[in-house]
Amino acid sequence: MIVSDRGYFVFLALLPFIMGSLSMSVPGDVGFGFPNPMGNAPNEPGQILVLLNVGAVFMGTALTIRDLIGERPIFRREQAVGLSTTAYLIAKICVYTVFAVVQSAIVTIIVLIGKGGPTQGAVALGKPGLELFADVALTCVASAMLGLALSAIAKSNEQIMPLLVVAVMSQLVFSGGMIPVTGRAGLDQMSWATPARWGFAASASTVDLIKLVPGPLTPKDSHWHHTPGAWWFDMGMLVLISVFYVGFVRWKIRLPRG
Repeated sequence: MIVSDRGYFVFLALLPFIMGSLSMSVPGDVGFGFPNPMGNAPNEPGQILVLLNVGAVFMGTALTIRDLIGERPIFRREQAVGLSTTAYLIAKICVYTVFAVVQSAIVTIIVLIGKGGPTQGAVALGKPGLELFADVALTCVASAMLGLALSAIAKSNEQIMPLLVVAVMSQLVFSGGMIPVTGRAGLDQMSWATPARWGFAASASTVDLIKLVPGPLTPKDSHWHHTPGAWWFDMGMLVLISVFYVGFVRWKIRLPRG
């Protein structure tokens, strides 16, 4: 489906380079170090993480949101003559996971080269650069599963773009990187179902954002703590919501009865 549409394939191939380059637009020269609170970029580490997180969400969602709706008629015919729905879905998950991981690697490498790696050490995987890549990659994979869910909901190709815009823009809010969601009734609870919330929390835990940018710019979110427990919880939530999205897709594309 991806390769057959050359224009869209080129777009997806260029997207990680574009998102990585956008991260370089963040002012400041400390990267994931301690910014000057009185300088021009007092929240440089947080802004880099926001762009990384939004980039991962956008790449993952854009990767899959056109998939199921685009081949639904063919799939329904093959499903009616014996195609295994589960095998069909697993094959898609495997292919798109590889795509998402490759895209995430490109984005992370660009950021590490341009802004440097986390300075506070890793909390779980030994190497902070590798851990940051894991944060971005799992966020991108979870977003790809969200894209499949949105594709399963869409009734026509015309509905794809509005769904993509709403998904990306809402997660820009729910991530907690730009607008605090911690402890805010309703907003905090809704954010738990989004990849952006846990992807940003995992990356904030990796770079120790609370320590780098203390004070009012950074909410005191326990999921951002620079500890193995917080990081593994964040990553576990990304896996959990991915499983939830996949389960929803499997139910949505089941063989109709009768």
